[in-house]
Amino acid sequence: MTYIMNFAASTTSRSNRIKEYQVEVITYDGDSHTVYVEARNEEEASDKAADMVGNADYTMVYEVA
Repeated sequence: MTYIMNFAASTTSRSNRIKEYQVEVITYDGDSHTVYVEARNEEEASDKAADMVGNADYTMVYEVA
């Protein structure tokens, strides 16, 4: 199971436009990987990053300005 820690600058209204996110993926082995993904929201960004790295324990999502 992947847990999401959201550090993105959220607004009150959600939109479907694609944004760039920096995602730090921590694996079960304790390794840290930083990846950049384009997604519509933080959850989608987390899922994409976890799929890219594999063996993901949790992610931390940051919206790139």
